Amino acid sequence: MSPWNAAEMRRKRFPWILLSLPLLSLLAACSPPDEPLVALAVQDGQPVGVLVTCDDSSARVGVFENDHPGDVSERPLFTWSVSGRPTSEVVEVPLFGQPPDGWEVNDIVDISAAEAGMAVDVEPLTELRPGVTYSVSGRARHKAISVDFTLADFPRIGPDEVLVPRGRDTTKVVSREAFLRKARDSC
Repeated sequence: MSPWNAAEMRRKRFPWILLSLPLLSLLAACSPPDEPLVALAVQDGQPVGVLVTCDDSSARVGVFENDHPGDVSERPLFTWSVSGRPTSEVVEVPLFGQPPDGWEVNDIVDISAAEAGMAVDVEPLTELRPGVTYSVSGRARHKAISVDFTLADFPRIGPDEVLVPRGRDTTKVVSREAFLRKARDSC
C-alpha cells in the first residue's frame, strides 16, 4: 500500500471515530431499562403486588388507574403506594391492605408537569372497579415494568401463579417460580 493510500484511509476513518464518541457517551448516559421485577398475584380473591427487590435497601410497590394513558387533561390520577425497607428478597404487598412491617402508605402529592405547563391532580385510589384498567408498579434497585390488569384478570390467576408483563402492552399468567427466576436474572 502506498503512503498516500494509507494517509487517505486514516483520514476516512478519523471522522467515524469522532462521530462514534458522542454516540457512546449518549449510550452510557441512558438510564437502565425497566426490568420484569413486579407481578400481580391473587390471594383469597385479593390483589397482591409481588416485587423482587434485588436486595436493595428501599423499595416501593403501587397501583394506579391506567384507563386513559397519556391523557393528563382534567382527569385526576388515582394512585396508591407503599414504600419501605425490605426484609427479604421478595416482598408481597396486599393492595390497599396492611403494608409489610416497617413500610408505610405513601402520602398523595400532586404532580407538577412544568414542561407541559400544567399540574396533575393526584387522588387516593382506595378500591378497584370493574371495567377499569390498572397498573401495578414497583421499584427497588431497578424500576419495574408495570403490569396492567382489570378485575376480569383475577379468575385466571391461580394460587401459585402471577400476572406478568409480556412486552410493554400485554400480560400473561406464569408460575410464581418462573417469574421469580426471570426477575432474579434481571437483578
